[in-house]
Amino acid sequence: MIEWDHRSFQEHLGFKTNWGIISGRALSGKTTVAQNICNLSHGKILNMHAIAETCKGRLGTEDEPFEGEVPLEEIQKDTLAIVAKDKAACEKFTYVFDGYAHKSPADFVAWANESFGPGDFYVNCTSELKDIEERYKKKNEVEEVGEDVAEELAAQEKEANLEAKALTNSVTSLFGARCQQLTVANDSSLEALFSQLRSMFCAKVVLVNHEQRLNVDTACSNIAICFNMLYLSVHQLIKQHITKGTKMGKELLASKKLKQLVQESGADEFEECEYSAAHFDMHLVAQLIK
Repeated sequence: MIEWDHRSFQEHLGFKTNWGIISGRALSGKTTVAQNICNLSHGKILNMHAIAETCKGRLGTEDEPFEGEVPLEEIQKDTLAIVAKDKAACEKFTYVFDGYAHKSPADFVAWANESFGPGDFYVNCTSELKDIEERYKKKNEVEEVGEDVAEELAAQEKEANLEAKALTNSVTSLFGARCQQLTVANDSSLEALFSQLRSMFCAKVVLVNHEQRLNVDTACSNIAICFNMLYLSVHQLIKQHITKGTKMGKELLASKKLKQLVQESGADEFEECEYSAAHFDMHLVAQLIK
C-alpha cells in the first residue's frame, strides 16, 4: 500500500512553491545570475538580509527606531508573508533566495523545506581569482590590489567554498535528485553566461501531435497535473491571436495554407480544424508557444 503524502498531493495539484538558492563569494556575479534566473522563470528574488532591514521599520517606531539584530523569527515571518501575499493574488513565482539570515546553510535549507517543500535548484556561482580582482579594481576605482585586499579576497574564497560544500551536503541530504544542483562559472562574457542560464532555466516544451479524430485533451491535462506542467491548447492560442488581430495573429494568418484534416465525428465545437497548427508556419507556431 502506498503511504499518503499530503505534500506530494498538493504538488500534483500545482500548489507547490518553486524555490531555489544562489550562493557565491562577493563579486562572483551571483546577484546578476539570480536576476537572470528570475527573468527566465518568472521569478522573484528574496534576500533575507534586505528583508531584515524592512523588518526594522515594522518593529520600531518614529520615536524609537529599532536597533540591534532583527530576530530570525521576524525575518522568517516577513518572508513567508511575501509568499502568502503573492499566492493570495494568484501570482506563481519561482523564488530565488539571494542570501539568508540563518546561522548555517543547514538551518536555512531545513527551514525552507519545512516552509515551502523541496527546493528546485541550487546554483553556486564561481569566478577565477583574476576576474574577482579585476572586478574589485573596477568597483573601487583602483589600479592595483594591495596585500591586505588580496588576503581579504583569499579569505572570502575560502569562506565561500565552505558555504558551497555545506549547502551541497544539506540539499543532497534533504532533496536528493529532486533538486538540480548547478555550478555557474562567471568568468567569460555576459552573453556566454546568459546562454548558459538559458539552457538551464528556459521552459521545456513538449509538443503533442495526433490525428484529428483522437481526443487527447483529457490525457494531456492529466499528464500536465501529474508532472506540474502547463497544458496549452495550441489551436486556441492561434485562434485568440487571429481573432484579436494581434501582430502574431496577422503573421500566422498570412502563413496559413489549408490542409485536409480528418475530423472526428460530430461538430467541431471549438473550431480546432479551422485553427489547427498544421495549417500555419511551424516556426511561427513555435515562436507563439515560446
